[in-house]
Amino acid sequence: MEAAEAVKISMLSDRSAGEKKFELLLQLHPRDGMVYFKRGEAYEAIGENARAAGDFRHAMALFPMAYWKRLAEEALERVSHPSAG
Repeated sequence: MEAAEAVKISMLSDRSAGEKKFELLLQLHPRDGMVYFKRGEAYEAIGENARAAGDFRHAMALFPMAYWKRLAEEALERVSHPSAG
């Protein structure tokens, strides 16, 4: 989780480098929903809602705990239907 959070922060300042780091994390941990969730948060923060939605869907499918599934579902709803204003 800490690694994914660090890469998320990195992506906010350098998108290209952050995307490459996320790809490496996903190669190492392809079934870790947290990596997808954190990348989704990064995409959401930079306004890439369609990409964020895809990552939140992956995270929701991979998370074993109901709490994290719910957070991913809420995030998916947020990026799928952004509020006006």
